[in-house]
Amino acid sequence: MQLRTLPRVLVLLLVLALALTACQPTAPKGPDAEGGSEIDAIDLTGKNIEVVLWHNRSQSDQDLLQEMLDEFNASNPYGITARAEIGGASYNDVYNKINAAIQGGTPPNIAVAYQNQAALYRSQDAVIDLTPYINSTKYGLSAEDRADYFQAFLDSDANPQFQGEVLGFPTQRSLEVMYYNQDWLTELGYDAPPTTWEEFEEIACKAAQEDDKAGWALLHEASNFASQVFARGGRILSEDGTRYVFNEQAGQDALAMIQRMAANKCLVEIPVSERYGEQNRFANGDILFVFASSSGMNYYADAVAKAGGFKWAVAPLPQSGELHMNLYGASMSVFKTTPEQQLASWLVIKFLGEKEQTTRWAAKTGYLPVRASAKDDVIAALKANEKWASAADSYAMLFDWANAGMVESPVAGYDGVRALIDTDLISKVINDPNADVKALLDAAVVKADEILKENAPQ
Repeated sequence: MQLRTLPRVLVLLLVLALALTACQPTAPKGPDAEGGSEIDAIDLTGKNIEVVLWHNRSQSDQDLLQEMLDEFNASNPYGITARAEIGGASYNDVYNKINAAIQGGTPPNIAVAYQNQAALYRSQDAVIDLTPYINSTKYGLSAEDRADYFQAFLDSDANPQFQGEVLGFPTQRSLEVMYYNQDWLTELGYDAPPTTWEEFEEIACKAAQEDDKAGWALLHEASNFASQVFARGGRILSEDGTRYVFNEQAGQDALAMIQRMAANKCLVEIPVSERYGEQNRFANGDILFVFASSSGMNYYADAVAKAGGFKWAVAPLPQSGELHMNLYGASMSVFKTTPEQQLASWLVIKFLGEKEQTTRWAAKTGYLPVRASAKDDVIAALKANEKWASAADSYAMLFDWANAGMVESPVAGYDGVRALIDTDLISKVINDPNADVKALLDAAVVKADEILKENAPQ
């Protein structure tokens, strides 16, 4: 039947129904739904593309990274040439340099970025969603590759502010752990590190009774606070990413303990100006406990060996129930350029995540490899290294703990929230034993939510 033969009222209703259907919003495509067919169609043959990667590692790590990239340059069939550059001494240095480069229209092809930093770049339309590259039949990850990656590491890069877009890809990861001096612990009458917060406080305060010694090194570091909140069963950001919740009971308990231990002189404050102060003091035997990234184990091993040596190890932070660990690790983000340059950048990242490369990187740096198949090789390499001694056994345990990993706050603006956690919370309770912990936390969360709102995608 022709449309013009229908009664006029029915025609109007049909037109209205079609219009309403067209206006219905489509469901966002998640990482598993997004295909890579458009990526498959790109041909890199003969393009001889150059890829520049910015990072914050030391010169010795730069040398290893470029050595691996040179192997990629010699082996890839497309003539891609990858070059690594030190973009600064810290993640913040690289972050600031990238923001300036984005404004100037000259960002690198690839850069290390924490999830919240990648979210800010995405809000400026500067980085791309890697989902179609990962899913590409021609250039992506095979089912076997995906199964080999630690799932928690892959999951950490799906961003809640951008409908699950994958704004980075993991080539390394670490966990916040508790470093402890085993020999000193034994002298104090304990045969194992503390597993509860009550026991931790008791032991740290007992250690601090010795002259010029401290039970715990407190850093001006938001991740230290976040790790304690996680270990107490709390969160920094709500699960849906819409508000900050570190003022709940876990946050109150963590901040109150810091305040109490500072007042009782059970901890020592490490000034921001004293770079690696906690590491050096620990190596000298002046501090019993340090909460820090497992990626530092390589440096702790060096420092302790140079200072004369003692038995040390790492353990999870004390827990209030089920195991929860702070999962660290900047991923590699790809900046928006041309389809060919973006694909070439993805192929560089994919290469760095392969078993051989992630094994070499982890064995050299102390980071966790991103693939399960690399685990045994990395552990064997560390056990063969004399400076690691018994700490290699602790490193092996990281793989079990990683399954309990949580990410602090993968949303744009978190750098500002990190700063206020230090200035408005940690710094205040260290210096004021009578400060109202709950009031401080509530006020900080109000400010944090304002930052979240200001940086939310428009």
